Amino acid sequence: MVIFSTIMLLVALATFSVLICMVGIDYRVTRSHLTITFWGIPIRWMKLSTIVSVSKRRRFTAEQWVSTFRMKHRRLVVRRDEGLLHEWVITPKYRYVFRQQLEAAVARARGSDVSAG
Repeated sequence: MVIFSTIMLLVALATFSVLICMVGIDYRVTRSHLTITFWGIPIRWMKLSTIVSVSKRRRFTAEQWVSTFRMKHRRLVVRRDEGLLHEWVITPKYRYVFRQQLEAAVARARGSDVSAG
């Protein structure tokens, strides 16, 4: 009985830890980087000038930076032209709004005119 209780406690703690980690992940677009933060601390970043495209579908193996269990309508795939894994999967709350902000920031970082398209 003690072993069963210990196992159940460990499962509950693991589940709680995963939930806390997923809730703490956030995405920010700064002047020069797409930044992934965990409870406000930057843990991963990508230069905006290296981003090739942003889409809903992934083609290759990608880094998973998800903040929800229900990814179906929140997934965005950010492709870049350097690094070991060229794609990141992120799940911002409003993916089309975030995609528009990200594409505008990439265009500014590359020096092109945002109002042209």
